[in-house]
Amino acid sequence: MMEKTVYFLGSGFSKEAGGLVQNEIIKTILDEDFTWGNERLIKAKNNFIGFLKEELHIYEDHYCSVQLEDIFTPIDRCIWDGLSIGRYSARGLVELREEFNALMGAAVNYSFQKNRACCDYIDEFAEYINQVARQRMVDGMDRVAVITTNWDVMFDHALKRAIENGHPEKLSVVDYCCYVSSWEANDDTIKPGLLAVGYGGYNIKLLKLHGSMNWFQCPMCQRMYVRFGEEIEIMKAAYCRHCRKNYGMSEINSIKLQSNLLLPTYLKNLSNIQIKLVWQNAAIELSEATRIVFIGYSLPSADFEIRQLLARMIRPDAEIQVVLYPDNPHVEAEAERYRNFFGSRISEQDIMRLTVPEYVGKLKTKS
Repeated sequence: MMEKTVYFLGSGFSKEAGGLVQNEIIKTILDEDFTWGNERLIKAKNNFIGFLKEELHIYEDHYCSVQLEDIFTPIDRCIWDGLSIGRYSARGLVELREEFNALMGAAVNYSFQKNRACCDYIDEFAEYINQVARQRMVDGMDRVAVITTNWDVMFDHALKRAIENGHPEKLSVVDYCCYVSSWEANDDTIKPGLLAVGYGGYNIKLLKLHGSMNWFQCPMCQRMYVRFGEEIEIMKAAYCRHCRKNYGMSEINSIKLQSNLLLPTYLKNLSNIQIKLVWQNAAIELSEATRIVFIGYSLPSADFEIRQLLARMIRPDAEIQVVLYPDNPHVEAEAERYRNFFGSRISEQDIMRLTVPEYVGKLKTKS
């Protein structure tokens, strides 16, 4: 039987490269340098603080202690039911939420730029995944996939570099497992994964359950635009080039590209056609996996959609491994959460208390 490993990455995977875990996002937004000189970000930040103060009645010294779910869940419920919150109508909340979407993504991006931490382990992990995936060109076997809840594109870029550094003779791509269009019309590096496999190349499946900072979707045709390389200005307006061409439209809101991030909320909307494809393909990958490795993911109760996906799709005989950050004061509580969830399928030796660089180093010695 072919062995297949699925790596499941949480926010802890990027932490040592300067990434943010959830309770640090508001602190970053409040950083004075975060919005310096950017009028769009300043406006979004002021609206965010105003919402906390005026609508949720949070004391200023408690801002950083607020759970993001307690901010976005009431917004989402009101949008779904056509209700208002304070000064905001349901229509106004839709606009506010899109603004907060971009603000969260910009905060994550800013943290990486500010901290400039060592990213070598991310590149090394990407190289390892690429080595495993490219064997498909030899024997046609699908051995690896990566599922993540992270929005950031550090690992995405590392995978793309790993593919390019290997100079594959045939088309080989980072595969988001949904229908994508290239941001630039002449960018031939963004193609469907199945096309690459059909041409005799290979794909590296990266399934981003909560969306990505480099995904932008047209609300009319539902195309999702993807861009690698240079940093994307998240707050800047852009419009669907296909709809402009096909319908002769100008730059109007009906074809204005929207960020595609699932924010922390108890009411995650999984009805988006592209997100649905990602989740459906993630279910298939989990069902095929003989081994699943969780890295930097705490299995929170708020992620009940993910928990049902794991409970429903992981095979009874699949090997479960967990990599938890050893210096986290909550590490034992997280370990207990995994024991309670997976029961007899996980043993104490399967729960590794290692930093991500340490775990990646062990992978390198095995390969």
